[in-house]
Amino acid sequence: MINAGFSPIVATMKSDTRNRILVASLLLFNENGEPNTTTNEIADEVDISPGNLHYHFRKKTDIVTALLAEFQADARRLLQPPDAEQTSLDDFWIFLHLLLETTAAYRFLLRDMESLSVAYPKVGNSLKHFARGLTAMFELRLRALAASGVLQIGDDETRIVSRNLAVIALFSERFDALVDASATADDSALRIAGLVLNVLKPYVAGASASHLAELAAHYKL
Repeated sequence: MINAGFSPIVATMKSDTRNRILVASLLLFNENGEPNTTTNEIADEVDISPGNLHYHFRKKTDIVTALLAEFQADARRLLQPPDAEQTSLDDFWIFLHLLLETTAAYRFLLRDMESLSVAYPKVGNSLKHFARGLTAMFELRLRALAASGVLQIGDDETRIVSRNLAVIALFSERFDALVDASATADDSALRIAGLVLNVLKPYVAGASASHLAELAAHYKL
């Protein structure tokens, strides 16, 4: 999970056996990958018998389906349009943190995207909708920043930058794993935050430039 101000979503789950199974599954999937995690390993992590796990989830597919439903609920909350037409850099920064909290909490979905989409078609459909929704949300928030006078950016650039920000947010961790095997999930999350903020630098207007630079300085690239 992400540190440095990113609160783990799993902390909000209840402590009953079913949810303890989901929490343990999520942690193991994130650490080892869903294909490399067995139900017996999940039962050991929860300290219950395989039969007790089977009582709650008959097969691993049911666990993935339940976690996907949790992801979809968190994604819907994340992708709610902002209340105001105008916004601030701090509002965007908070949204960015919530986004990275969400993608970190369910990072196995993005890391194992291809294999999961084959084994669980609903995963592929959900991630497709999430990617589209995230791109649209970035575009909406960039337009709101432009309306507030924070950014100076045209419509065509807004669409391109929004797509680029979505790609950075969703796939940078996989790139980091490819080029730097020692990079942790926390390292990647902090790097993503810095990358997203730095992409906005050429478009920041006036006094907002120093504030953006201050925010970006907290993250290593």
